[in-house]
Amino acid sequence: MKNLIHRRVLAAVSLSAVALFGSAVSSASGAPSTPTISPVITGLNAPRGVAFDGQGSLYVAQSGSWLSPAPGFNLTDTGSVTKYSGSSLTPAWSTRFSSVYDTDHGPEVLGPEGISATGSGCMKKSNGQRNGCQVKMIMSESTKGLAAAGLAAPQAGHLYRLDGATGAATDVSNVGDQQYQWTADHASLFSDFPDSNPYGVLVTTDPNTDSIRTFVADAGANTISEVMKDGTNRVIAYIPNDAVRDSTPTCIAQGPDGMLYVGTLDLVFNLFVPGGPDRSSVWRVDPNASYPTVPTVWATGLTTVSACTFDRSGNFWAAEMFQPATAGPPGDVVKIPFATPTVRTRIGGGRLPLPGGIAQGPDGSMYVSVGSADPTPNAGAIIKVSG
Repeated sequence: MKNLIHRRVLAAVSLSAVALFGSAVSSASGAPSTPTISPVITGLNAPRGVAFDGQGSLYVAQSGSWLSPAPGFNLTDTGSVTKYSGSSLTPAWSTRFSSVYDTDHGPEVLGPEGISATGSGCMKKSNGQRNGCQVKMIMSESTKGLAAAGLAAPQAGHLYRLDGATGAATDVSNVGDQQYQWTADHASLFSDFPDSNPYGVLVTTDPNTDSIRTFVADAGANTISEVMKDGTNRVIAYIPNDAVRDSTPTCIAQGPDGMLYVGTLDLVFNLFVPGGPDRSSVWRVDPNASYPTVPTVWATGLTTVSACTFDRSGNFWAAEMFQPATAGPPGDVVKIPFATPTVRTRIGGGRLPLPGGIAQGPDGSMYVSVGSADPTPNAGAIIKVSG
């Protein structure tokens, strides 16, 4: 079962990370800035992915609640995706999904993870299609992998399209089982294969054809894949392992050059090996390439990247779940100019604990989900970072 456990240590190590790095200071470049940081949504449980559509509505994926009535792996319906509309971020709808929690190696929980949205017709009844509207969410793990651990979880690893008007969910691809099989077929790449844990998703429009394209980062398989219209996966790239463990890609963002930029967690390398943190990387991946084309490193010196995006000025932003803080719990966000990827500017420690998602809002501010690996009930929130 180690192939399941080592990829799902995010929640399990969060308290250890607080103890290890709570008073540490990062050596990353860039002086901390002093923006306005304020909560806009509170009372969430393991909020992970955040995204805005073309009308300015906010979508938040919550992995679910930590529960412990029985040992081992268990399933609840506490996962969800919620849409918030208008400048007041009023809830428009909320759709339930399953959530897996593990009492033997936790508390840890995985359910709805990455979410991505595009298009300006997401208030209309559209089946996710009107005016380019696409809202897609990826579930973590895989049904095959969890079945090996004795748990039946039919939603695990599936990609869902959500209707922007109603929240109705349509299953469009079983990503987890396809990537689980891919790693079984490529078991020589890593000792813990087969494994799959889809975690990040990106929906984008091809500038040449205007067609919608969907990409998934699998933190268990270490793959970046494109989900085709029939639901099959085309593996674009395999993210190489770091010096001591798996790199664990968690997010995908499309840069000004049309390339995909992939952030990695590198959890063990950052937290438990002398010389860390600042050992996570951002990889540049050609969306039109195919495995075994090797991606290239674009930026280094980040810590446990859990989410990423580009703002409208072309700057790369990443949420760093366990970035050391000068005071308070770990967690931060970092901004990297596209033209100078060696420059890293962080907000300042202690005010963005355990971030799990990041997206730019219509007002130009960055919106960050925090408390994403905090087992305390209702401890999660969406934080607005502006200025």
